[in-house]
Amino acid sequence: MGIDVGSRLLHRRAVGMGAGAAGIFAAALACLQPGIDPVFLTSLSAAHDVNPVNHGWVVGATQSGMALGSLVVLRLGSRIPRMLFPLAALAAFLASLATAGIGHMGALLLLRGGYGLAMGVIYTHCMSSAAAWRPNGAYGAVFLIQLLLSTIVALILPTVSAASDPALALAMLALVPATALVVILLSARLARSGPTGGPLLPEAEERHPTDAAGWALALASLLFICTTMMVWSFTGALATAAHISEAVIGRAVAVGSIAGAITALFVMREKPIVPLPLTGLLSGLSLLAPIIAIPGGQATPFILSVILLNIGSTAIIIRCSGMASARSRDPLFRRLIAFTHSGGMILGPTAGSVLTSTLGPAGLEGGAILAIAAGCGALLFAATRPSPREDGPAAT
Repeated sequence: MGIDVGSRLLHRRAVGMGAGAAGIFAAALACLQPGIDPVFLTSLSAAHDVNPVNHGWVVGATQSGMALGSLVVLRLGSRIPRMLFPLAALAAFLASLATAGIGHMGALLLLRGGYGLAMGVIYTHCMSSAAAWRPNGAYGAVFLIQLLLSTIVALILPTVSAASDPALALAMLALVPATALVVILLSARLARSGPTGGPLLPEAEERHPTDAAGWALALASLLFICTTMMVWSFTGALATAAHISEAVIGRAVAVGSIAGAITALFVMREKPIVPLPLTGLLSGLSLLAPIIAIPGGQATPFILSVILLNIGSTAIIIRCSGMASARSRDPLFRRLIAFTHSGGMILGPTAGSVLTSTLGPAGLEGGAILAIAAGCGALLFAATRPSPREDGPAAT
């Protein structure tokens, strides 16, 4: 009898861990696009003759959709039908395939918006659920997987684009939502036999208060993601204008992703070593590296700048998101933290496009500096507040 009960408990724990791991992997796939945007955008221009000036709008359309999908999950919460997740993955798959064959700018913006909408639904729910118990570990694991996948894509995509056909390279990206669909279906099957329902089933809506430090960390998360995307979405265009080759851009993204993955391994720990305000300052400086290095048109400084950007961005986003989630046991607030990712991903490219169009490269640099300064101020405020009570899942 005791052996039978123990076996059932072990089985339920294994099933729960499997469903949780599948949810983390699905979240990583859903947020892969920002990590590969420079190589994706250069392939898009090669396949459909898209002007690099419009790259910010393409990224903005994708992230607008992702923000809308995140907002749907933020507001609906436990009322979301289970079938929405596999349907979202299927819609993203179809939109990704269509991107390879349709070159009209208006249609492309609609397709990328639809792709982002679907992935925003998947990412926000999976990420907020995974962050319920070990926030830093969950965010770190998602970013680690995303960065490793970004490395693979950054190495393969330019090679296929140059050796065969840029449209074929774009079509290969449909494997991302296709894999997400398989993972979601497998996770749902595991969740039905698991002890808690798993990360792809709705959470109970039990509300809890969030302190001021939690909101400051959420604001810092938004600001640093905005800055990252403000710079990142223009990295490919600026590099192309400086006559840096597509192959060098691909290598920079790949090496930068590896550096970010290594950073994620160090930052995943729940008790950080480096003080939060110092992390913000160092990370903020690293986010400016591509703006400083690209105008020289040299490959090595460009690659180093992308490495620095990935290290700084990974460190500060994991720290801010994990620590913000740890300040509250409120599932709505955890979904809000995930929403800051998609929200920052649309605000950043859009702000970058507006600033660049009106003020030129100096506007992009000035906007990034202001956002970094505000983010550091929010971190400094949060660091002065007392630690949360460790009496719930988010405080573990």
